[in-house]
This record gives sequence, C-alpha cells and structure tokens, in this order.
Amino acid sequence: MCEAEHSLQPTSVRESRNSRQKETTMMIVGRQEFNLTSQTRASLQRKVGPQNGCRPGLWHVAALLLLLLLLGLCGPICAATSGSEDTRCDAGQFQCGDGGCILQAKMCDGRGDCKDGSDELHCDYRLCRPPHWFPCAQPHGACLAAELMCNGIDNCPGGEDERNCPGLSGFRFGEFGQKRRNCTDQEYMCQVDRSCIPMDFMCNGRADCPDRSDELDGCKQAEATCSSSEGHLCANGRCLRRKQWVCDGVDDCGDGSDEKGCANFCQPEMGKFLCHNHENCILLSEVCNGHNDCIDGSDESDSCHFKPDCETKKCAPNATCHMMPFGGAECHCRAGFRLAKFADKCEDIDECQERKDLCSQGCENTSGSYRCVCDQGYHLLANDNRTCRASKTGHGSADDQPLLLYTTQVTVMGMHLQEDNIRNHVYQVAGNLSKVIGVAYDGSHIYWTNIQNEAESIVKAKNDGSHSEILLTSGLDAPEDLAVDWLTQNIYFSDNIMRHIAVCSNDGLNCAVLVTQDVHQPRSLALWPQRGLMFWTDWGAKPMIGRASMDGSRSRSIVSDNIHWPNGIALDMHQQRIYWVDAKLGSVQTVKPDGSDRRTVLDGMLKHPYGLAIFEDQLYWSDWATKSIHACHKFSGKDHRVLARDRTIYAVHIYHPAKQPDDPNHGCRTARCSHLCLLAEPESGGHSCACPDGMRLAPDQQRCMLTEKRQRLFVGLRQVLLEIEHTAFGRHVVSKSYTLPCSIDEMVYNRINGSLIIADNDQRLILEYQPDTRETSILVRANLGNVSALAFDHLSRNLYWADAERGVVELISLQTQHRALIRFFPGQEWPIGLSVMPTEGYLYVVLKARRHTHIDRIPLSGKGDQVHVFEDDLGDDDIKLAADQETHNIFWSDSDLGRISYSDYRQPLAQTFRGKLRRPYSLALVQQDLFWSELGSSAIYWTHKSNMGPRKRIDIEARGDPDAIMPFVPIAPPRRIPLAGSSPASLDSHPCQQQNGGCSHICVGEGPIHAICLCPAGFVYRDAGNRTCMEALDCEFRCGSGECLTMAHRCNGHRDCVDNSDETGCDEEHRRKPKVMCSHKKFACHSGDQCVDIERRCDGIKDCLDHTDEQHCEKFDKTKMCHAHQHACDNGKCVDSSLLCDGTNDCGDNSDEVECKKLAGCDKGMFQCSTGSCIAGSWECDGRIDCSDASDEHDKCGQRTCPPDMHRCLLGQCLDRSLVCDGHNDCGDRSDELNCDQDLAKVNISCAHDEFKCTSPGRKCIPASARCNGTAECSRGEDEADCGDMCSISEFQCRSGRQCIRQEFRCDGERDCLDGSDELSCEEEKNRNQTQTGMHPQLWSTARRACRPHLFDCHDGECVDMSRVCNNFPDCANGQDEGPQCATACRPADGRKLCQHKCRATPAGAVCSCRDGYRLDTDQSSCVDVDECQQEQQPCAQLCENTLGGYQCQCHADFMLRQDRVSCKSLESGAAILFSSFNQVRNLSEHPVMLTVAWSANDSRISGFDVDVHRQMGYFSVEEEDVIYQIDLQKKQVTRALTLPRPTKLSVDWATGNVYVVSAQQEIQACSFEARMCGRIVLAKNHKRLKHVAVDGYHARIFYIAIRTEGFGHSTSELHMARLDGSRREILLQRSDSYLTALTTDPHQQQLYYVDLHRRTLERMAYKPKSSSGPQRRLEIMLQKSNALIQPSGLSVFENNAYIVNLGAKEAHQCALYGSRICRNINLNVMNAEDIVVEAASRQPQPAAHACVHAHCQGLCLQADFGYECMCGHRLVSEGEPCPHGSGNEVALGSSNSLELEQQRSGNHWLMALVVLATVLLVAGMGYKYYKYRQRGHTDLNINLHFQNPLATLGGDGASSTKAFLEHERDESGVAFTTESISSSQETASASSTQFGVPTVLQRLLRTRQSSNDPMATQMLLESPRASTDLHSMDGRNGGGDGRQVPRILVADIDDDAARGQFGGCNGSDDAHARLVS
Repeated sequence: MCEAEHSLQPTSVRESRNSRQKETTMMIVGRQEFNLTSQTRASLQRKVGPQNGCRPGLWHVAALLLLLLLLGLCGPICAATSGSEDTRCDAGQFQCGDGGCILQAKMCDGRGDCKDGSDELHCDYRLCRPPHWFPCAQPHGACLAAELMCNGIDNCPGGEDERNCPGLSGFRFGEFGQKRRNCTDQEYMCQVDRSCIPMDFMCNGRADCPDRSDELDGCKQAEATCSSSEGHLCANGRCLRRKQWVCDGVDDCGDGSDEKGCANFCQPEMGKFLCHNHENCILLSEVCNGHNDCIDGSDESDSCHFKPDCETKKCAPNATCHMMPFGGAECHCRAGFRLAKFADKCEDIDECQERKDLCSQGCENTSGSYRCVCDQGYHLLANDNRTCRASKTGHGSADDQPLLLYTTQVTVMGMHLQEDNIRNHVYQVAGNLSKVIGVAYDGSHIYWTNIQNEAESIVKAKNDGSHSEILLTSGLDAPEDLAVDWLTQNIYFSDNIMRHIAVCSNDGLNCAVLVTQDVHQPRSLALWPQRGLMFWTDWGAKPMIGRASMDGSRSRSIVSDNIHWPNGIALDMHQQRIYWVDAKLGSVQTVKPDGSDRRTVLDGMLKHPYGLAIFEDQLYWSDWATKSIHACHKFSGKDHRVLARDRTIYAVHIYHPAKQPDDPNHGCRTARCSHLCLLAEPESGGHSCACPDGMRLAPDQQRCMLTEKRQRLFVGLRQVLLEIEHTAFGRHVVSKSYTLPCSIDEMVYNRINGSLIIADNDQRLILEYQPDTRETSILVRANLGNVSALAFDHLSRNLYWADAERGVVELISLQTQHRALIRFFPGQEWPIGLSVMPTEGYLYVVLKARRHTHIDRIPLSGKGDQVHVFEDDLGDDDIKLAADQETHNIFWSDSDLGRISYSDYRQPLAQTFRGKLRRPYSLALVQQDLFWSELGSSAIYWTHKSNMGPRKRIDIEARGDPDAIMPFVPIAPPRRIPLAGSSPASLDSHPCQQQNGGCSHICVGEGPIHAICLCPAGFVYRDAGNRTCMEALDCEFRCGSGECLTMAHRCNGHRDCVDNSDETGCDEEHRRKPKVMCSHKKFACHSGDQCVDIERRCDGIKDCLDHTDEQHCEKFDKTKMCHAHQHACDNGKCVDSSLLCDGTNDCGDNSDEVECKKLAGCDKGMFQCSTGSCIAGSWECDGRIDCSDASDEHDKCGQRTCPPDMHRCLLGQCLDRSLVCDGHNDCGDRSDELNCDQDLAKVNISCAHDEFKCTSPGRKCIPASARCNGTAECSRGEDEADCGDMCSISEFQCRSGRQCIRQEFRCDGERDCLDGSDELSCEEEKNRNQTQTGMHPQLWSTARRACRPHLFDCHDGECVDMSRVCNNFPDCANGQDEGPQCATACRPADGRKLCQHKCRATPAGAVCSCRDGYRLDTDQSSCVDVDECQQEQQPCAQLCENTLGGYQCQCHADFMLRQDRVSCKSLESGAAILFSSFNQVRNLSEHPVMLTVAWSANDSRISGFDVDVHRQMGYFSVEEEDVIYQIDLQKKQVTRALTLPRPTKLSVDWATGNVYVVSAQQEIQACSFEARMCGRIVLAKNHKRLKHVAVDGYHARIFYIAIRTEGFGHSTSELHMARLDGSRREILLQRSDSYLTALTTDPHQQQLYYVDLHRRTLERMAYKPKSSSGPQRRLEIMLQKSNALIQPSGLSVFENNAYIVNLGAKEAHQCALYGSRICRNINLNVMNAEDIVVEAASRQPQPAAHACVHAHCQGLCLQADFGYECMCGHRLVSEGEPCPHGSGNEVALGSSNSLELEQQRSGNHWLMALVVLATVLLVAGMGYKYYKYRQRGHTDLNINLHFQNPLATLGGDGASSTKAFLEHERDESGVAFTTESISSSQETASASSTQFGVPTVLQRLLRTRQSSNDPMATQMLLESPRASTDLHSMDGRNGGGDGRQVPRILVADIDDDAARGQFGGCNGSDDAHARLVS
C-alpha cells in the first residue's frame, strides 16, 4: 500500500500543540478562518489525491535510492537546524512549519515542497486571492478582506476597492477610468488612474503610482519644490525631504550623490582619504604612492618625501604610520580606535555612546568595534547584525505576525503586518460602533473606549470582536485612550473631561483615580509594567508629556517646552525612549524616560498625526488629514509609506507577544492586595495596593476598608428583583437576583433593616422582603385597592402608601403593626404619588383629577391643613416622587410631559431637571445619583442629582444583546419598571424609637424631636394625653382631686395629682449633699469638699485634708497667688495666660479681656500670640495651633524635614538609618527595604518541620506552637504576622476572625460580616449604649412612664407637649391641659415667685423648670446646681471646678489649658514615645514623625526600661542577664551597670535618681547608680510573683503588682502601695480571676492606672491621702473590652492620655482619659512592642526638694515617711555609717562600652574562674565545719558577726523605743520586718567576684552558696517555727482573726539570745528584706 508523500498528520498534531498560541496571536474573523482552513484542506486533498493509487516503477526505485543518499548526507545538518525555534530563512525563502526553508516561489504552487505541507496551507491568505481577499493595485499595497470592498470607503490608496461595485446607478464598466478624483494639497495625483499618494512619495525612488508617473513627472515637480534649507536635491532629480539624510551612510538618492564628499565617512581612522575637492574619497594606501588618484592631485605632494618618514617615526601601539601629502609622516590608529588627547596611545571608540542609531535595541562596546544585542523574544538579523526582529513562537502563516489595530469611530480594524510591510492584511474586527477612540489588545481580549454622549464606556471583547461586554460606564465622561498592563491585567485610561488618569481591574469592578494634578486634557497613554511607569500626553492649557508610577505616585512633567498638540505616545522599552506626535508641529519626537536627549525623528512630512505605535524598528501613526496609516524608520524617519486608508483614523495599537514580555517576579505576583494591586517604580516599593471609590487602605496597606457602604439599586421586573450595586466610578453589575412569590408593582427601601417593602396589586398585598435571608412576610392583606405609591418614614418607622382605588393615604407602624388612616380624598381625586419628609414632619402627595393634577403637602399625622404646592404645568399621566433628605429636594417625573422636575421642598419653586425624555416613570436616589425608568423601555437611566454630569444608561434586558446587564432575563420586562434605592442605615434618634414614643399603638413624627400618637380605626384616645388608645377607661388610682392615674405614677417622686395625693405616704428621698463651691478668695481642695484661704496655699502647712494645698508649689507665685504662667484676675481668680484676650470672659469679671490692645509682653520662656495671650515658648512652631489666631504657627516656623542622617519614608516619616535594610518594614510602606543587598542578610538556617523560622536579624528557630500565640518570640515579631486580620481600634472584628468592618457598621441592620456576627447581640449593645448615654431602656415603659421635662403629664400616664398646654384647645382627651388656673397659675403669691427660674402655667398649677446647668429640687420649685464634675464621664482633663450653672476646667502647674478649655497641654512640648522592640528601645516623636533607635542591647531581649527625663538617663534590664544598665540618652552610651538576680520590670524615682527593679519575680530592689549598690525592700512569699512596678517620685510612693497563680489557669492579682523604703505597705486591690499586666502613675492627679488582661479593662484608682469625706480608693473603669485592650503589656500616661501597647499588635493606642475617651492608633510597625514610656518632663514633676539632698548616707538613700532611710546593700543603717567593703553591685564595663558582659572580661577569665571556684570550695568547707560544730553542741562559738539596729537609736532605752516603734508600725501598715545576718567576708567575696568580672554563671553559683545573703535563706528564716509565733499571716489563713492584716515587726538576731526569743539591743538589725508581700 502506498501512502501520500506529504501526510497531513504531522501538521494536525503540530496545530493542536500550538492551538493556544494561535488563539491568542492570530486575529482572523471566525468565518474567514474557517473558509481559509477548509479551502486549504481541499487544495491539499486535490494535490495528494492521485498518489493514493500510485504504481511502482524503476524510476521510483532510483528516486528512492537517491533520496536515501541525500538523507544520509544532510540528515544531521537538517536535524541541527530544523529544530531551532529562532531559525529564520534567507530572503526569498519560505520557512516551513518544521523549520525547513524552501524557495518563496514554491509556496502555494500546488505541490507540497515542505515535508509537513505547510507551504500549501492558507494560500488564499498568503497570496491575497479572491474571493476572501482583495489586493490593492500598488505592488506593496494592502490586502483587504472581501467585506471591505464596495463599502463606500477608499481603503486602497488608489480607491480600486470601490470600483466595479454592483448596484450603483448609472454604472458602466470601464467608467472608473475616466472618473476624476480630487486630491488634497498634500497629495500627488497619478496621471493614469487619478489616484492620490502623499506628496512625500513623489520621486522617492519607488514607484507608488501604477504608471510610475510619481517617479517620472513627479521628479520634475520635486526639483521645483525641493527646499535647500530643509531637504536635498539629488543629482538624479530626486528630493530628500530631510537634510539629516545627507551623509548618513545610506544611498538615499539612488545615485550616491547624497553620500559624496562626506567627511564623516572618509577619515584616516577608517583607512580613507578625502580629496581637497571634497568629492573624491580614496583609500589611504593610495596616498603618497607617486600616482595622482585624486582628480585635483591633492593626494600627492612634496611632503610625501619629507623626513622623518615612517621608517623613523615612532607610533603608539596599534597605530600605523602613513605619509600624508600635507603633514608628512602621521600616525593613525586602526578602525575603531583613535589617538588619546593627552596620551600617546590608541584608545577604543565607544560607538554605542557616540551613535544611538547603531543597533535596534541593545549595544555593547567591544575593542575596536561594537556588538548589537537583542532582548528576550527577539533575534538579530544575520545580514546586518544590527536589526532585531521578533522571534517566531509558531510556524503558521499568521501566528507570529504582529497585529496592528486602529479605530475609525465606528469600527475597530485589524492589520497583520508582513515583513517589509508588503501585502499587509486588513480586516474589520468590530463594526457598527459609535465614537470608538482608544484601543488595546492583551493577547486574548480587545479593549476599546467609547465617547458617545450618554454611552461613554470601556468595552472588552474577544480577539475577533465577538462577545463584547461593557466593563464600566460610571465615572466616565470622555475616555480617549486606554492601555492594558499585561502583567496585572489592570486597565489604565485617560479621561479628557474628568481630567484624570485612572485605572480599573480587568473586570471593571474596582476603579481608582491615579493622577489629577496638572492633568488638563490627557489623551494618549503608554505603560511600562516592568519598570512600573506610565507616560501620557496632555494637550490642555499646559501641553506636556507626563510621567508617573503606575500607582499614580511621583507624577511629573518630562517635556513641557516647544510642545503644542501632543497626541499619540509610544514606548520603545528596548531603547528606553518615549515617542510622541505633535499635530501642530507635524513632527515625531523622542526623549528618554527622564525627559533628556530630546530628538526629532520626522518633521515637515506629517499633516495631522493622531495615534502612534512602535514595533521593532518601525513607527506607525495615523493622520487625520490623509485618513491613512503611515510608517517609517524609528531612527531616521526613512522608508516612509502609507499602509492603509480608511475613514478618519484615531488610535493605533500594535500587539506581538514579544512586546509584552512576562515578568514572574513583578511586585503584584505575591502581593496580598484585597482589591487593586498596582505596579510602581522600584523606588516606590515595586507595587502598592489601591482601593476603589468609597474605600480606603487599612493600616496594613493591603486591605481596603469601607469608608461608606456602596448602596444598591433595586429593579422590579414583575416577579424578578434585581439588585445592582451602584458605584460612582466603575461597573454596574447585578450582584444578586431574586425570584419573589409576588408581583412587584411598587416598592420602597426600608433603611432600618435593609428590607424591601413591595406592593402586589394582583394579590392585593403589601409585603416585606428581606434579601439577606430571602424571607417574605405580609404586612397588609385586607382593605387594599390599587397601591400607587409607597413611602417609608425611617424616624418613626412607619410605612405610608397611597391607594388610588380607595382614594386614601394610610400608614402602618412597623413597630406595633397597627394601621391608621392619614387622609381620605373624597370626590374626583385619587392619590398616585407619595413621598415623606420625616425631618420636616410632612409628606407630599400627587393627586390626580379628571382634568387637573396637583401636588399637595400634608402633615405626617394627617392632622393639619392640606396645602397645594404645585398645580401648574403638570401632565395628566403618571407622576412619581422621590425626596432627597440630604439636599432637601424633591424630584418628580412627569411621563406625560416627558421631563423630570425638582424643587426644594421647604421653599417650593418648581424647576426642570431633565427635559425631552421618553416618558420617565419611577425615580430612585442612590447616593449622589438619580435613577429613573421609562414607560415601555427596558433601560434604566441615571445622572448626578446636581444635574452636572452626563446621562448614563443601563440596559437591563434585551434578548440576545450581549451588552445588556441581564441578557437572558427569563421574562419580558414589564411596561412599568419600579425602582428603589438603598440608603445608609438610619442612626438618627427620635421619640418614636424609644418604646414607641410612649404611644400605645402608633407614633407619628412631627419633625426630628416631636411626635404625636395616632389610634387605629375604631379606637379613641384614652384621655387628653393623646397617647393611649383604648375602648374603656381602666382607672387604677384615683387622686383626691379626682384624676385617674395608673399605679406607675404612685410615689414616683413627681406630683401628678393636683392635690399631691399620689405622693403622700411615701418615704422621703435622701437628698444628695452637693460638693462645696469655693469663692475666688478661697482655694478649693482637690477633694471637692473643703475650702481654705488662698493665703494658706503653699505656706508649708497642710491645711487641706488631701494635702493638695501644698502640692506643686514650685511654680506658685505668692505675690499674685497664682501659678507663674497664670493671670491674676481682679476678683482673685486665676486663669491660664493662654486664655487671655481670646474673646471669652474666663475671669468672670472680664479682667482677662481688657487692655488687650496694649500688649504688655509675656514672662520669660513664654510666647505672646497676636491676640495678646501668652503660651509656653515650646508651643511655638510645634505643629499644633495653640493661639486662637494661629499666630504660634507662623511662616518662619519653616517646614519640618528629616535630618540628613535619617531615611525619609515614602509616607513622609523619618527613620533611623540603622533600621534601613534590616529586613523589616519599619516605614510601613516598605520603602526602607528597597534597593537592599539581600545577600548580606542571607543566613541559611534550617528548621525542623515542627518549628518556625524567624527571618529577622538574629535568625533562629522557634517551636511551631509559638506561631500566632499573641506574643512575639522573633526579634521583629514576624511569628505574629499574617495571623488573620488584627482589627484596628476603629473596627469591629467579625466572629470568623478574618474580616474587619467599621465600628459604625455594627448593629446597623445590615449584614456586613460574611458570618453575620455584626448583627448579633444587638439588643445588649443597644442597652449598653443607652446606659452609657444616660438613656434607660425602660424610659418609656408602660409600667413606669414619666413624662420628659418638656412634656406635660395629663395625669393618666400620657403626655403632651408643653407648648400645647393652656392654649385654649383641649389636647388631652380629658381636657386636663386646659383649665381656669391657666391664667393665674404663674402669678406671684404674696409677692413671692412661685418658681425660682422658669414658670409655665398649667391647669393643675404652675410647672417650674430650670435653666441649663440646674435641676429641680425635691420641692419642684427651687433649682439646685448640677455638679458636672461628679458625672461619670469627667468633662475636664485634669481639674474640674463646679460653678453655678456650669463648670470650669483647670490644669496643674506643669500644664496650661488648650483653646478647647477642656484639655491640658504640657508646658514642655516635644514629648516622645519610647517603646521596646526585642533588643531595642525605639523613640517615636511627632512633627515630623521620626522613628529612631534610642538604644540597643545587641541580640538580647530588653525585659524592662524606664527613663529619667531630668537627668537624661535611661535604665533597662536584659533577659538572661543578671544586670541592669544605665545609659546616657544624649551620648547613647552605657555608663554603669549593676548586678542583681534576674531583673525584669523597673521604674525610676526621678526625685532621687534611684531605680526600683523587680528581681527574680520575687523581690523589689532599690538601686542607686550613684552609690553603685542595690538593696532589697520587698520580698514576695506564699507562691506570689511580682509582675510590674511603678514609682511616683513626687509623692514618694511605689506601686507593684503581685500575682498568685491558682489551679486550672486561675490567678489572683493584688495591687500594693508602699513608701519608697518599702514601709507602710497597703493593699489597694485584691481581685480573683484577674491578671494585671502593667501599671503607671499620674503624679499630678495622684491616680494609679493599670490594665487587666483577663477583664480587658483599663482602670484607675486614686491614691490621695484619705480625708474626712470618706475613702478615696474608688475604682473607676476607664476602658472596657476595647480594641485597645487585646493583650495589654505596656502602659504610660501623659497629658491625660493613656498609651497602651498590646502583645502581637503593630500599633499602640492613645486613649483620652476624659470625656468620651476616644482612642486613636499610633503605628509602630513592629509586632513585639512590650513596654511603652512617654518621655516628657511634665510626666516627672520635680519636687522643690527631697530629704536625700541633705542626707549623709554612705550607700543608698531612700525617700521614707520620716524623711529618708539609709541602706548598705540589703541592710538599713544609720546615717553616716560606712558601708562594708564589697557591698556594692557595680559591674565593670569594658572599654568598648558593650552590653555583652561576657565580652568585657579580661583574657585571664579561666584563671579567674579557678580562683573563684577555690574560694567557693573554701567557703563551703567552712560552712560545713561550722554546721558539724553546732551539731556537736558547741553553741558558744563566737563568729564576730556584728549588727547595728537603727531602731535602738530612736529613744534612750533601746528596748522601750524599739517596742514603741513596733507598735507605731503595727498601726500604720501591713508590713512585716525581719533581719538577716550578712557575712562580711562572704559579701566581700561576692562583691569582689563581681568587681573582677566573674562570669554570670559563676556569680549565680556563688549566690547559691551564700546562706545569709540568699533570698531562699531569708524566706526560710521568716518561715521558721520561731518566727511564726510573732509574724501573723497577712491573708487571714493562719493565726485566726477576721482575716485583717496584722502587721508585725520582727527584729531577729542569729546570736544565742535570738534562739531564746529575746530581742537584741545593739546587735539588732532592721533589714529591708523583711517587707514581705504575703
């Protein structure tokens, strides 16, 4: 059996393998592709058909043998070449599908010459054969698709495609030859066919006319018109239009005349010599050869024989000597080199720098030459080694051809570009369009812009133009051009009218405006995704070429000079150049991306260019004047030709896979942007996330948070409900569709719960449909006719409807489900339209009569006048209403007159909104836009409600229309389409919302604050109160005066009966004793219950029981009896100087506002505002306005910028240089980690599968369980990153934990969380909010209903407004609001006023009321002052002074009031936030925001720190080191270090400089770096551990937290207070199931703040001295379960703001401690901040003096109750007693000042270790011998241990004085004391071991061997049986009693006397270790 020689199987297999490439690269209309393929297949079948029955013969055998021989010889060669993908055939050859080459002439010759038969495929396409293709007459003309023939457009330059067209009237064959065509002034008319070609093609050496007349007669015209200034006339008569083409190395004339005499190409370095006539160029070897080679003989002269000649002349290396006719022997370098200017050598010429047009793309300089290179996807042509061509990715005929797309307004055309642009195939991609301008293609879809009025859009279609869909319409006005980012698929576009550059996601759902600054009339766009850049042209008021990052940042102009009408723009990313066309200059110009190196490529030849594109080395542009597509070379502008003609052509776009290279590492590949990821320049981070309209970026710069919810438009299509999410910028899509069990005739949106209320006139029902749950409930089913309109009152929550059939307007209360009639319209009128205005208290109704229609206004209750508002110029058909509550406008549609009108419904004046409409019907307002439907139309129209924007259209349903938003709705659209728009959930309060406004059935609003009750049909008011509807009166209590009341009014503290009988027999209410108010001559003690004379202020005597009269006296000026920064008023009052001359009478006598024009000046250190007030000098230029006229922030303040030694983040912050390129995002925008050398930070470590690898500095492996555990174990907290959304303080975290919504969206009636958790437990939330706002949930309950102050009680439980009482009309049903006393009730009796303030007459007598700031007393006539300072939410930041009818805020001495007169600001501005981050303490300051590293502890974690602002010292402890450090904050150097066991938290006594440290979680030690020692003052026992410590240095108090852990995870927290020497301990708080984590003090307010982790609360407690008014230990919860309290670990207070950090959170929180206590976020950008301290001088007020200043302690000096205490180590000593040697704790620091103590040791550390070990063994041996000695009964051993008991010095008799002191201490506090013996030899040994740098491990070892100096030894001593008899239990568990703390002092001695229970005299010792925490 014989097979065909060329089988089709390999081809089909190859085509299937490349099918995906064909789908994206081949742009052939489906019909044509099918025809081409079928026709080619038939051709091949015809060719191989006869071979199926072949007969073998001898010639077949010979041919077979010859074929085998050839295959054997060339097989390897063929195998090597055919498989190469980039292999290209030579010119005149055809490349087969398998890579082989055949002659071009053999293509489509009917025989299969390629082995795969590919030369016979698509032959009609290749040869441009009919019937599917038509060739233009020009040899290089276009190949038109058959559908372009006879279309009325000349697509061929000669117009031959429009000849011989059938169906033309009067047509005769051959008539086209005589038809004359009109050519423009810029065209040349061919002589024979009268076709037109551009004038530039005339006499260009190429025949463009079929008769060659352009090269014959045209040359004569060219000679006459050739300009010598701009062009060049060749010798053969041709005209070169550009002077630059002369002497460019290319024969453009054809006769070489343009290249004659070109000196630049005839240089000796090139081996040539230019004759003096400048016409001849000869070889250099022909010079001085004895023969005249130049015509003028200039190559020979006598100089050719001068000496020295070349035999004696010495030339530089690589140079040769030549005899020259005028210079003799000369040295010339070889080609590619030249002699250096100042060196005798040949240097290489960098051709790549000197000529930019050498290579198509890349150029690499080589020695003596250069090499051209191509980018990926391109290859270098072998024939010139300069030109880069796109490599083929397939082997089909059109697979790899570049595609050119252009637009003609009504079509999108395609053109396959062939090599050398011969026979480019032109066809239509999409037609029947309207005003299409921009076009783009990404390989799979085409995109175009439409600027048709009211249809502005961006459209996306498949590559053949089918399946088009509108991506977006909203927010567009004139989108002229667009470009697709092929890496992210984002769509960028320009809008000429909106004046911006914008971007949308590929689906059009998410859009954002990028650039608006200096954008006037943008036109064309070009993207460079690999660089994150975009460029655009702007031809507006300031024409320019603009450039910006693709995220819109870094926008600037790169070309703005000599530019007029820039249109198209194109990017050559290979040469890194920008090209654009200027329509006014008629030029093509180019610059580099930075705007440099500007050149003109082509000018004078372009008429009106518009679009521009570039591919390979060719530029392509459209020209409006010639209506054609042009092309030329991008470097020289040569080879200018016309590719196609058409209608007016706009945008030009070229696609090829090589033009869109992939970048697998682009920034958005791994980004986690929730909505839009935009590429950006590497300097901007490589990418950024963006958010659509209505959203903003969350603090993590990835998520988008809603700033306002997107509202929805609901469309009713009979039983189908469409929900369309509305966006002001983007795409309208049907987000959901519902099929309802009813017909939608009318509908309205319920903004309370997000439901839709629908009227079904077929079933006569009104229903409520909930889209979220898809549940339907019936609201009204009976007595319904034809509902013509619905309206919803969101304030009173009533539904109104108009019933045209029954002629009524009714309502139903959605709270009580009761129904009432509003208005009945008898006669010939019926309501057809309705709208309510709840805030105004009325509704508008459209009433239609037989011959007249009018719009009336009626009160919402129906009780009142009906007013005609509009009655002129209204049609007789449907009229619908829509009210805009925001602008107070009402819109109505008039389908009869075809227009929409509007008016302000408060001041009616009808105006036309839109006219000439097609019967508008239903209206709906959605956000800022008005939507309407039209009768009989399936489209929805909309425009901005201000009528400033264009009209838009949404096609809802059109069968088979792919552009429709619902192309396949199952039912046909109804004639009437009702609309409804959603609106934000209502948060407005109204009386009707509180228990139905006190109404028994229906509550109706009469404005925002008034309401009235209505009764259903058949019900009447119960009484004159008009609140209760009932059928019979049920009297529960009868007053003596006859009124009938409910029992709820009995004994309610209010006189409801006229005779007050309802209040008789009731218990008297205890009257609250008000706080005292002091006069200006008195000082008000801060307790609020005591006044002292102002002269006693700061007199050294504590007159106030809370001692506040003697506090903060440092700045008190006795001369004016005010603080130094205060003004003394004439009446004796003191006001801050900042309040002077601000227009407010703060003094009360206006003395602070007189003589303001005479600026008397301010005290030193103060700044005087222009108004005359004085503020602190540090407030000037601090970035915050403090003067009322803002004069403190004047122009001379200058702009605060980053210091030069700091890094500036993109967001503007200043960052410490040490934090740059540390692998962590410290800026928050990742700009500090750009351009970093990643190799320097790479440390390859491997972790086990159950471990997590930390990537931050100090890489390590941690257990996997530590991941997302709420604490940061990695140095930068990356183990807590990406653990789900950590919601910010202003967000609510959904129950799923993966979603955050705004706090305002909580309980708003709409499901914002995907799991619906934001709408759970809303009743509890509502009740809690009501409680916080003072609104009790039972305020309007029927069980206890009291009238509000502005309402009158009708004595039956109902109320009416006071304005209706005594108005001569009975408003109460029983008439109780009117009576004879109305005229006389308020008349004074006996000359005395009945009411102290206000009196209102009522029938029951006078009703008194009070002015603001007062309330009625129990006698209901007199008014008492309201003490605002005692309210739960304290109104003032610091001090609050109650005044009559108000209050005034004051500040402490270190502060002054701000302009708000509530908050206080420190006199010392410039506070900074210090927070710890693993091994660093960072400093965060404002204005500008600056983040620096205060200090670092190498690779050790800082466990605690504090600062002494006055001394500028910092103190910190480091984990795993038994050392605390002192660091100089100015020099950032560690100055000293002290050792103590396992230090954690610490706090500074800023008065003395002592530091209090929690050591080993069991004790608190006081350390003095000046004395170089520490002493224990507190020891914990009973399984307690100390958690935190805080010191108030001003009041000499220490506070600490003790935690006792119990079983099953329970713990008990205790809060202790003591003196700074550890005495007089007091338990402030003891709480079970609690875990206190941090605490801090406010020394000014004497408030202690602390956080509870378990309860998630921030609380405070006053620690002022107790006064006679009662205990001051009142607990106050400041914050509870706030997002600021997730896992609180650090706390600080400054200026009455609490600063909180949480474990695992990347932000701190600043929460106000007064007023509403609002919190705000402070970004820290680390997830492991643990401690926080505010560094501010006013946070540490300095006392005037402290006792230790005058003390003579040799060791520690501690502030104490009696002045001070001296300590040596752990012992209390008397003043002046020297401390024994070795009692210090200092650690020697190395010269390097390093924190790594192990590196500070000397080189003999091993020797020192041996010495220490020997000492340890010696001590242990002595201890063992002593133990054995005592065991043998030797008790008389005297070890010479001496102790001094300072208690013995308190009195003459040591025993008696000691006893008295013990009794005193027992009464004062719950602290037990004991002593320890300290071996001086052991202590010396310990200290010496420390002094000589004993390693930390050995130090610990030594401490475990010291019996008397060991904490465990102390605890054993205290718990010994001997001591237990005298030391009572502190928790009441031992020793009986009532559990009260019984303090004892135990002074023990280790001598034999102590063993017998006797107290020693002089040997007694008092030890601070004995202050126990039980």
